Amino acid sequence: MTKKMIELNKIYNEDCLEGLKRIPDGTVDMICTDPPYCVGTTSNGHKGTFLDNNLVKPFFEQLFTEWERVLRDGAHIYINTDWRTYPFLYPILVKHFPVRNLIVWDYEWIKAGTFYRFSHEFIVFATKGDSKAGFSRSERDVWRIKPINFTSKDKLHQAQKPSELVERMITNSTRVKETVLDCFMGSGTTAVACIETRRNYIGFEIDEGHWNTSMQRVKKAEETLHGLVAMDNMASI
Repeated sequence: MTKKMIELNKIYNEDCLEGLKRIPDGTVDMICTDPPYCVGTTSNGHKGTFLDNNLVKPFFEQLFTEWERVLRDGAHIYINTDWRTYPFLYPILVKHFPVRNLIVWDYEWIKAGTFYRFSHEFIVFATKGDSKAGFSRSERDVWRIKPINFTSKDKLHQAQKPSELVERMITNSTRVKETVLDCFMGSGTTAVACIETRRNYIGFEIDEGHWNTSMQRVKKAEETLHGLVAMDNMASI
């Protein structure tokens, strides 16, 4: 049976490579996503090598090829990563898109670490072809935003990003009612950020547990939005 075309404002519990096939060409305005870090560099608790990445390289080749198809010309791409994964992703990504910058996300907080403690991550910024910056020319490539503390009740996913971080990407690179794609939705932060900033979204999350979490967060965000809209309507009467 043929699957239906992708719907806006929905998170699909499926492999993103399968789901992407149902998105029409040139209909996505921005990609904001957070693929697993250290892909292929560890195995069964043992440190691996970059030769191990040959096992997952075809996945990212296919992924970026699909991104190139579904994105409109000039669209922006944000990929969260770290210092171990960036050297693996960059040579694959640059074959499809010009990489414009590497944003440093400064935690303003210190995590664990043996040889210097971790206090930042990277965000790869790329575009589909030529593009203009919709954000201020004074915008810096170091963003100081605190992460979600691992002990916080708000921490619903081990790699969960703060809404403030994701909203900054979305508002810098899209306008209201444009469409944001996240192929690794996790706990649903991108979807929630889109709801709160009045953008459309398309999401994929292959893990059923994380998908259920994301659906609960989306429902709560939509209820909150509807409540705010109702209050605004009452105030304008």
